[in-house]
Amino acid sequence: MTTITRRWRAAAAALALGGLAACEHPIAVVTPHVEASDLEVRDEGGTLLVRTRDNRAWEGGPLVLADGRARTLRVTALDFQGAPIALEGRVGVDVRGEADPAAAVVWEPLAGRARVTGLAPGRARLRLLIWHETHADLVTPWLDVDVRPAGP
Repeated sequence: MTTITRRWRAAAAALALGGLAACEHPIAVVTPHVEASDLEVRDEGGTLLVRTRDNRAWEGGPLVLADGRARTLRVTALDFQGAPIALEGRVGVDVRGEADPAAAVVWEPLAGRARVTGLAPGRARLRLLIWHETHADLVTPWLDVDVRPAGP
């Protein structure tokens, strides 16, 4: 057997062993991604306000906020068949909101819900992200937000 053949066999064996070693880890080490297709946003009473369809566009809306007043929302992730996905209790997973302009709307994540506050009357946009440790597993399209002056 030539030296080159021995080296090729040794390299192949090392790759095979490395591949096997990579597969032999406890399943608890792997944190599964959130396989969400859509989001529903409901008010605290459970009324559906808006939802995405195939995460391409929002149905309903705009989301209406009163200037300076917090509104509590419940966000539900949906799988590809429209069934709810439980996010509570998942380590490293939360729902975040990004506003455009950033100073127009504040998103405060809470356990199982979020508090959203409009900071200035006018139009803004908000998109929601299912955040998984260091990256987003889902990013929604922009949702129009109408921040109205607070009444007396």
